[in-house]
Amino acid sequence: MANQLYTLVDVFRNLDPDSGDFVLATIIETQGSTYRKAGARMLITHDGECLGLLSGGCFEGDLVERSRSVFASGQAATVRYDMRSPDDVVWGLGLGCNGAVKILLQLLRAEENFFPLDALAQATCNDRRGVLVTVTESTHPPLPAGRSLFFSAEDFENAPAPWPHDLIAAARQTLPDDKPHLETHLVEGHALTVFYDPIRPLSHLLIVGVGADAVPLLQCAKALGWRVTLVDHRPAYLKPERFASADRLLYCPPPALAGTLPLDRFDALVLMTHSLDYDARYLKVIADSRIPFIGVLGPEARKNRLLDSLGEQAAKIEGRVFGPVGLDIGAETPEEIALAIMAGILAAQNCRQGGQLTAQTLSSDA
Repeated sequence: MANQLYTLVDVFRNLDPDSGDFVLATIIETQGSTYRKAGARMLITHDGECLGLLSGGCFEGDLVERSRSVFASGQAATVRYDMRSPDDVVWGLGLGCNGAVKILLQLLRAEENFFPLDALAQATCNDRRGVLVTVTESTHPPLPAGRSLFFSAEDFENAPAPWPHDLIAAARQTLPDDKPHLETHLVEGHALTVFYDPIRPLSHLLIVGVGADAVPLLQCAKALGWRVTLVDHRPAYLKPERFASADRLLYCPPPALAGTLPLDRFDALVLMTHSLDYDARYLKVIADSRIPFIGVLGPEARKNRLLDSLGEQAAKIEGRVFGPVGLDIGAETPEEIALAIMAGILAAQNCRQGGQLTAQTLSSDA
């Protein structure tokens, strides 16, 4: 998901061109149980500092050592860690994670504005979908290992040389499939292995109602890499100092909501005006949108009253309205409730029911 790029995008915004080159470490393939999946990235500095995380600290130290040769040669390298052996004979790292990962180490040059990180930052922040195509192994000199190209959804007809048709077609197909993957091609008699990674805009949350409980929800969403817009019909509540990390903070009465914001661009919305009347007014406007997750506070009876207030319009959104919103984690404080809400949103995004992972493991072993 795009949100896993949030940390690196934030790092990129603050990079000093004089800070020198970086090595970008990208997971390009996994097998079994691993801490992160394909598409996860971190940066490694000349001094051995890691910005981001690819494991629970299992092999970052080894990656730092291996990155030194990439800094020295400028040549990309692929590293594989197989932690499925109980003896850990090969690596001697004592990881015990029961999975295998393949990682590409790729030099990002300051003189090239740290490409492709700059392209990823622009895409995620400007709501552009696309595919990052990276050659990971190659015997074809025009397209060596480590060469990348970012295709936005509109760029497929204008691919520069020497990118061949087969790679462009595979990149185009990655958009609807929406899954990172490795693919092998034969180009002019040369074998190429290519990593295709779909890039999506950062997920965007709309919070309607900016009472005190909106603050921890904003903080929780931002910690997860979401963009957050907050609106309210009460100008006195819109204090920028309380919501400093918000992407937008707007005065917006219910009738103006659809005309002020592109509602279909939001991935989730939480109604928290704490007024049944105003929640109903906002929901009447929201009913015409395609927002996939609409959360409302309060018990199920309150959600049903809101839906009843819509009349025939309720059929448009009934399956997308979650109330009480959030996972059942016994939340009581505003911070715990915010966590429960974001957990519920993530579960819906990922088509999961929630629940303890250990219970799922026991069920699969039965």
